[in-house]
Amino acid sequence: MIRRINFARQMRSAGISVEALQKYIRLFDANEDNTQQQIALLQEQLELMEEKRDDLQAAIDHLRWKLNNYDSHMSATEEALCALEREHKTNNSKLD
Repeated sequence: MIRRINFARQMRSAGISVEALQKYIRLFDANEDNTQQQIALLQEQLELMEEKRDDLQAAIDHLRWKLNNYDSHMSATEEALCALEREHKTNNSKLD
């Protein structure tokens, strides 16, 4: 029972849905051999986790790049955006 609780807690922390976890437990507890369905469900969940991990890693890499290049990239980008905003305000005030 403790192993099941630990498994459920770990899987929930990893992002497996309650529904998928319940389905897996029902398959596990069933009297018939559901091994292939259990494996398929776990494989599907693993693929979903790997996609989330890849998305998270891409976001981490992007933020790391922004931090490492803040002075050369972000400051210049912010200055350009501010200049565009000032230009937009000036153009709008001329129309009034």
